[in-house]
Amino acid sequence: MPQDCTFCQLVQNPDQLLLVGETENFYAWLDIQPRAKGHTMVVPKEHIGSVMEFAPGVWDEAMRLTREVVEKAKKGLGADGASITINIDEAGGQMLEHAYIQVFPRFQEDENAGTPTGAIFPHKEDLTQKLESFSEDMSDVAVDFEESEPVEPHPQSQKFKQKDGGGSNASESKKGQDTEEDDEKDEVRIDYEGKSIEWN
Repeated sequence: MPQDCTFCQLVQNPDQLLLVGETENFYAWLDIQPRAKGHTMVVPKEHIGSVMEFAPGVWDEAMRLTREVVEKAKKGLGADGASITINIDEAGGQMLEHAYIQVFPRFQEDENAGTPTGAIFPHKEDLTQKLESFSEDMSDVAVDFEESEPVEPHPQSQKFKQKDGGGSNASESKKGQDTEEDDEKDEVRIDYEGKSIEWN
């Protein structure tokens, strides 16, 4: 763990986090300098420098937790929508050298309601003329996601489950170990502020 990594320091002391969700390898906590009601950070517990380093299974785990956060914001806070941002590298707006995903709940009464995050990029006519060239340059690149070994749960996940009483969806994901329960592997149930959320 890099000694100067802010997120690693926070992960080592989860009691100080305002957690709204957890999986075996990720925390979701409320940003202490929120830019929206329910502004949440989804952060890996291990030091991973960029989301580009996520193995396929880690991507899936991160996206499931991100979806859970959106559901909690909609049903727990009354959000009307959400914007999800993933900043990659310094030029892409990544502020820390530790991967993170941000969830910004959106509300109809907000001044910027309905404005997509892509609005920060104005249309450039000169780029329109070069679309075919861009398409060739990108489609010619071969991308191979190497399959990795199953991701081991982070040690902190067990501590959280004991403190939380085992109610997180991380513990739910352990249900399908016998053949009779295999069909329930993809079912997720979460409880938040007295509301039950479930999807397959």
